Amino acid sequence: MFNRILIIGAHFDDTELAAGASSYKWVKEGKKVYKLTLTDNVTNFVQNNVKVDYNSTSDSSKKACDLLGVTQIDFEYERCNHLNYSTELMQKVEKIIFDLNIDTVLIHSPNDANQDHVEAFKICSTAARHCDNILIFNINGYITRVGFAPNFFVDISGEPYMMKKKAISFYGKEHDRFGSLFDTCLERNKVWGYSIHKPAAEAFEILKMTD
Repeated sequence: MFNRILIIGAHFDDTELAAGASSYKWVKEGKKVYKLTLTDNVTNFVQNNVKVDYNSTSDSSKKACDLLGVTQIDFEYERCNHLNYSTELMQKVEKIIFDLNIDTVLIHSPNDANQDHVEAFKICSTAARHCDNILIFNINGYITRVGFAPNFFVDISGEPYMMKKKAISFYGKEHDRFGSLFDTCLERNKVWGYSIHKPAAEAFEILKMTD
């Protein structure tokens, strides 16, 4: 069903938080997995003492990709916190999808309180409209009017879970919002695992799936 997979995040750590273990598992199964990031991730969130620079975050991403066996795609990154839908940007993503013959795309949820995540959904859901499979992920768990309701689960018990944990650890503490984002994400994987009677799982909403 999934053979050539593209995981698209607004920020460099989004794909590992959302699907790091699934990525590793799919690569081990012989599938080709790509990562695309849309912004430079540069952040200066003074109120929360968060400062992220491009060089460190891109280096962390490279280490995570190397560990998981994922191919990172070079891109003309947009400014973090200034991501907006445009036909030009959508078509850049669409071209990557066609050029790499992608059949499965993982994208942000539209029901999010992060502006870049919401715009990423608009861009990527349109760019991926011809793909066989589109799965939606949610990272932050913000309370929104429409909640995240996963209906597709990947068992990541054992090695995939541990590899995800290691991949996330490459990102500095400035990425670990409020000092708890990483642990919360990993604990949520255990909750989703409980839902399918496994130790851990990553969960997605199906926007589109073809047998």
